[in-house]
Amino acid sequence: MIEKTRDLLKKNPSLSADEIREKLPAHIRDLIGGETTCVELREGSEQLIFDMGTGARRLGYDMMARGVTGDIHILMTHTHWDHIQGWPFFIPAYIPGNQIHFHSSIKDCEQRFRTQQIFDFFPLALDQMMSKRDFHSYEPGDSFKIGSLKIKTESLIHPGNSTAYRVEKGKKSFIFATDTEFFGPDLEEIVKRKAPFFKGADCLIMDAQYSVKESEQKIGWGHTSMIVAVDCAVAWKVKRLVLTHHEPAHDDLTTMRMLEEAQAYLDERYAGKLELILAREGDTIEI
Repeated sequence: MIEKTRDLLKKNPSLSADEIREKLPAHIRDLIGGETTCVELREGSEQLIFDMGTGARRLGYDMMARGVTGDIHILMTHTHWDHIQGWPFFIPAYIPGNQIHFHSSIKDCEQRFRTQQIFDFFPLALDQMMSKRDFHSYEPGDSFKIGSLKIKTESLIHPGNSTAYRVEKGKKSFIFATDTEFFGPDLEEIVKRKAPFFKGADCLIMDAQYSVKESEQKIGWGHTSMIVAVDCAVAWKVKRLVLTHHEPAHDDLTTMRMLEEAQAYLDERYAGKLELILAREGDTIEI
């Protein structure tokens, strides 16, 4: 980004900061943000929420502004802290009459949320939140429906396990698959084994936390490199890949440079076979 800004100023030293920003490539001119995982999927009046990271706080404010009340469905991939720590700050959970449905493959999911809110860690217990809550569990690989949305599940490779969700309606399909590790000598076989679940998705949001070098250094940590995420998405004939779960130790510039490397790799090896997007805080993507 610094180099591109210098190039623009060399060509036209009179450019203002706003003019420079507008001329920068879209994938580097906007800040990425640091909220942890929380994604909303909307289809008409139907809504699904994936995970309750710190982004749930802002989502809650937005839902209140939109007047969203009643049944709220939350699909949990797993309960590592960065995926649940936004829940106590999720305003709709404090509204009487709201019914919060948690869906997961975690048999003791309710107890895990209760533990996060014992008095040592938070001043209000789970039962002091005025909404009603139901915890629904299933086995990885199961399918179920929420309204008109058909949902399929798939287990992922991650310490303590994680679950991916495929949501289908009509001819459209969306997959949320964060916190998963695709790496190692058996990678090709794993990609083939997971193909029936991932194949042909219109939009795949996938874990892409590491560079290739980092993924080699952090085997077993449960995350994927951007380059391998591209390989996987192309193998599964995905139409659009959204890279997410960015490394907390990376600043925006580092993450953007990784995206540039992934885009160059895609252009050189798989030209035209995939649209690549970097997930940013507050983004809205039409499927």
